[in-house]
Parts: sequence; structure tokens; C-alpha cells
Amino acid sequence: MRYDDAIKFIYNLELFGIKMGLDNITRFLDHLGNPQDSFQSIHVAGTNGKGSVSSLLFSVLCKAGYKTGVFTSPHLVDFRERFRTDAGNIDKRSLAEFVGQNKQFIIDARITFFEISTALAFWYFRKMGVEVAVVEVGLGGRLDATNVIKPKVSVITHIDFDHTKNLGPTLDLIAREKAGIIKSGVPLVTGEKRAELLNLFRDTCKERGTKMFRSVKIARDFEYTAAGMRFNLKLNGSDEKLSSSLAGAHQIDNIGIVLKCVELLNRDSLPVSDKAIRGGLKNCHWPARFQKVAAKPTIILDAAHNADGTRALVATFRKAYPARKALLLCGFLERPDLDVIMKEYAPITKRAVLTRPDSTRAAEIEGVVWAAVGAGIDFDVKLNIGEAVDRILQIAGKDDIVLMSGSHYTLGEAIKRLHALRDQERIKLLTADITLLNG
Repeated sequence: MRYDDAIKFIYNLELFGIKMGLDNITRFLDHLGNPQDSFQSIHVAGTNGKGSVSSLLFSVLCKAGYKTGVFTSPHLVDFRERFRTDAGNIDKRSLAEFVGQNKQFIIDARITFFEISTALAFWYFRKMGVEVAVVEVGLGGRLDATNVIKPKVSVITHIDFDHTKNLGPTLDLIAREKAGIIKSGVPLVTGEKRAELLNLFRDTCKERGTKMFRSVKIARDFEYTAAGMRFNLKLNGSDEKLSSSLAGAHQIDNIGIVLKCVELLNRDSLPVSDKAIRGGLKNCHWPARFQKVAAKPTIILDAAHNADGTRALVATFRKAYPARKALLLCGFLERPDLDVIMKEYAPITKRAVLTRPDSTRAAEIEGVVWAAVGAGIDFDVKLNIGEAVDRILQIAGKDDIVLMSGSHYTLGEAIKRLHALRDQERIKLLTADITLLNG
């Protein structure tokens, strides 16, 4: 099977929507010879931060010398971004091979888009001889297709309102779905701070015969740098100034989760040195997380797509660029908190270009417009994201800061346009490829 045909087949499965439950994925993995049993794993759930924690853990474990894999979602530009090993993204030949070998089973068993993605990740990790994989939950936890693994450590980052149609309208219900990844004998690390949710996790751990651990506490102050941030950390008893490619107080919280995971792994036959921690934090690559991709004007990409993520983005912007305002490009999938999101943006926004990602789940532009009006933001509207990118850059002077944010779909399309403008020599990017695609 050709790669293009394989990708088209996979994307067509999105038409069947989301199907929660483990029966399908269990049958598919059994058909594949249960590749998830060929490697050790760390399972990461949460509302915000789970992708960053997964990428940080992946980077640290790579630096520790392990053959490492990471499965994350969604992607920005290329589907292959979801499946990484220390050798890079999954190659096109392997992806086409997997689909070609299993196409009929997928059709007969009605395997969904995320189920095929999960199975492909596990199959590819086995093929590549991965020793330890970091596996990010797609949606919720209890009924997510990834919840077939028995990890060395389970992680729940921070809980907030997201995917309420699938997970429930309250934080308690959402947290209970996330707590579904807690397994007997597998320690839980959490970065959650709300007492009522911590009690829920603690009680679940007690019921399932395991222990809950809080993330390592680190002072949330940091110095913004061109390469990310520098912050103070007590490592192995001594105070150090460490660097991270991911910037923001919320990323310090995520690093605290990673450090606690490493502490538990060191107790359980997966030793990780302080040198690996330093190198992993410094060299982690997780695109569109307060990522500076151009200067004159400064262009920053951040995939904050809910209220909690937007607050973190705004706090980081204020730290990095005190007393400055940005030109904002944003577009969202349908969600109930657009008014809250735009009010969070307002204090740092000089002017906005509102747009709409190319997705059947995109928020109607009228809702985004009214949210901007309610927040007191001056704006233009460009329904096509490529045109929105052109417009925001037309408005921007060389000393301006352009902030592109919202859904992964929005950022993915914006990145494609930025690459096209780079190829036309109309802008100069700081990196040859924003997402570091390979193959």
C-alpha cells in the first residue's frame, strides 16, 4: 500500500467519530500479537499539560540512554508527529505497511481513528525495539484506547473543563474518568492541586492497592530566555540554575511531575541520572508551546485552546514581554468557554485577527466574534487561516509581537502558511521546520 492511500484510509475513519471502550482495541491488539507487552511504559492523563509532560519524559529517558517512544495527540501538520522514537517520527514506509497488513481487519472490526492510532503506536514501538514508551491518553482515561497498558507509573496532570460532552459537566466527573487509568500496584503521580480532586485520586489509589505521589515542588519563578527559560531547582541536594526549552510557570509545574516520575523510576529498575534530567529538560522539543519561530516581527505559536491553557499562556507572555501587547491570531474548535478565553486574552491584545480552522468541529465564527466584542478586543475576521496569517503579518511592524493561538487545527494550518511564506522568501523563520518533520 502507498503512504498516501494509507493516510487517506486512516483519516476516513474519523467519519465514524469517537467510540469509548476497550473491547475493540483489545481485539485489535490481540490480532497484532499484543505489542504493548513488548515494552515498559508510563501513562499520562490530564486536561492541560499531559502533552508537555509526555514530551519532557520522552526527552529525559532518551538522554538516559533508553530506546524510547512517545505517543501523543493531536498532531499539528503531519499525522506522523504522533509517533516518535529517538530516531524521529514514524517513517512513511512503516505506516503504510501497518495499514496494508491490517486494513481488512480494521474494516471488519470497525476500528476507529484513535484505536488505529493507538495500535499503530504500539506496533511501531515493538518494531523499533523500544524499551520504554510514554503514552498520552487521548480522551478521559477510563475508556480511552490507551488504557490497555500496565505502566510503571501513571500520571494525572491538572484537571479542568474540557470535552465535557464526553466526560461530564463537572470537575468531579471529569476527574473520575481520568482516575480510570489508576491500576493496582502502579503508583500515581499527580500535579493536581484541588483538595477535593486529590482526595478522589487518593481514595481511588487506596481502593486499587497503590499509592499517590504529589509532584515535586519547585518555585514557579523563572527567567525567560531566547531558548525557553531558566529556573532554580534543588537537584540531588544542591541548588542549580537549570534550563528548559519549554517556558512558563505551568511548565515548571509539569517539570515537577517529571521529577517525581524519575524518582519513582529510579526505585524501580529504570535508573535516570541527574545529567539525563538536565539534558532532557534543556533539549525537549514540543512545538507550539510558547514557541518563538520568527523575529522582526516576533512570531510566537501556542496551542492554548481552553480557558486554563489561555491563562497559562497570558501569564507566560507577561513574564516574557512585560508591559507589551500582542497582535493575536486565534481560531477554535466548538467549545462553551469562548467568552472566558477572549477575556483572558484581552489585557495582552492590541488587535486580533479571528479565524476558523478547517474542521467540522470548528467553532462558528459568530461565536468567536461575539466573544471578542464582549472582551473589548478590536479585530478583523478572515475565515481562511492562510489569509488570516497574511493579514496579521500585514498589520505587524518589525517590532511587534504576533501571537498565534487556539486549536491544533488552527496552529497546524498557520504553520503551513508560515512555511510557504518562508519558501517565498517573504519571512525568515528561526528554524527550517517548525515541527521537525522527518522522512
